[in-house]
Amino acid sequence: MKRILLIILLVPALLFSQGKLEKAKESLSESSATSTHNSPDRSTRTSRNNHRNSSNTNGFFYDFFVELGYYAFYGTVIGQTEYRSLTPHPYYKNTFGEYSKNDTIDSKNSSFKLSGNHLFNKDANALEINANYRVLPILGIEASYIHFSERTIIGSDYLEISSLMANYYRIREKNISLWWGLGTSYVGNEIKKFGFVYNIGAEIYPFKPISIHASWKQSFINNSSIDVFKTQLKYHIKNTAFFTGYHNYQLGSEKNGGYILGVEYTF
Repeated sequence: MKRILLIILLVPALLFSQGKLEKAKESLSESSATSTHNSPDRSTRTSRNNHRNSSNTNGFFYDFFVELGYYAFYGTVIGQTEYRSLTPHPYYKNTFGEYSKNDTIDSKNSSFKLSGNHLFNKDANALEINANYRVLPILGIEASYIHFSERTIIGSDYLEISSLMANYYRIREKNISLWWGLGTSYVGNEIKKFGFVYNIGAEIYPFKPISIHASWKQSFINNSSIDVFKTQLKYHIKNTAFFTGYHNYQLGSEKNGGYILGVEYTF
């Protein structure tokens, strides 16, 4: 009798102890295979929509690569053909941001940035690592990895998300950099799924030694998505930048945001 009573008391507790990460993984795991059966008409409409969306997507990719190829040779500043080189680091000597109009002995055609930050949340904390290799002043390759962890009544839970992006730096001025990119993302743990991802971001350099970063990234996983919005305030000391801000993660059906502390180093 005591065992039965204990089970009756424990079952509701276990049901309601489901953590945020577990709910997020359930949401991200849902695919079209688990959805309800479509009627013939609905299937036909879906097929047409998919074809139309596919055409739009192909056109989008075509325009992107044509424009990227053109500007990779000629460079651009909002439609004007002007050359830009990379500075050794933001606020180097008399410069402001990442880019300079003048080709000096210290200027570079490529750079590498490595950063890490910790997100503080009462439910699920996160550790994130980012690497950005600027192959050319106009083109960068960015890799990121984030590890979410959460402690619940029944133990610890984890969620790992990685992404690889090709970023096109559309605006390259001394006070502002603006980019957007395409790539792929991967959600590990029980999900083990790849997805398409895009991003857009900007960094403003108003005065030494401060810069302001804002970015948006969305990954499509199964029938859901992972949306990431970041705002950061950076303090630059030569090649190193210390930053704080707020990162908001929409992990499928679950929201997980918090304040962050991080450091960035430019090689």
